[in-house]
Amino acid sequence: MSLKDTLKQAKQIERHLEQQEKQSFSLGAVKPRNYLALNPLLKKGGIHDKEDIDSVRKKNRRENKQQLRKTDWLAE
Repeated sequence: MSLKDTLKQAKQIERHLEQQEKQSFSLGAVKPRNYLALNPLLKKGGIHDKEDIDSVRKKNRRENKQQLRKTDWLAE
């Protein structure tokens, strides 16, 4: 086989594979999952993460109550 024939055969194989891919997508095939998008480094977090206002208020209230319980009211 010459180089020209080999290249021609490679192009035919590529065309055949492209046609098969087009047919498989038209039949409703599922796209492969992008696992890079599930990487935890690419998700929101830190400052940009929204906090629940009610939970923040509840936490502050609990901390204040604990501080008041620790104080010695009779010593003052």
